[in-house]
Amino acid sequence: MDGANLNEQADGGPGDQWDDALLLIVDFGMADMRELRSAVRDRSRSWGLTGEELAQFVLAVHEGCANAVQHGGGQGRLALWRQGHRLRCRITDKGAGLPPDWQLDGHRGPPEVLPSRGLWLINRVCEQVELNSDHTGTCLLLSFRLPAPSGG
Repeated sequence: MDGANLNEQADGGPGDQWDDALLLIVDFGMADMRELRSAVRDRSRSWGLTGEELAQFVLAVHEGCANAVQHGGGQGRLALWRQGHRLRCRITDKGAGLPPDWQLDGHRGPPEVLPSRGLWLINRVCEQVELNSDHTGTCLLLSFRLPAPSGG
């Protein structure tokens, strides 16, 4: 991933309507994490996220991407779009998938085993989280409510 790749794959911008808009689609690896966070922050800010909400959403996306890199074969793909009054982010990887007993909150096994902090945080920050995983990889879908447009 490089800056040119990010810019070429960005689309959409704030307008008067709430039509769906693709904001970013990009493949990434560990070396791309800083640039990816900046791109997600910039595109999310352009749709009205600010302050703590912006920081929380960017952190949730970063955690999902870090999980893809760490557990999904070293790389992943991110798609970010606006759908109605929500930002949506899909993070996929081609790793071996999660164990069958894995739960979305990251907890599995006996109660003394702590849940994954990344998935725990994602679940606390995002309005809706979906996780699908099998032997071909994992797909994490995040949904975050946008603030109401001003003046309308």
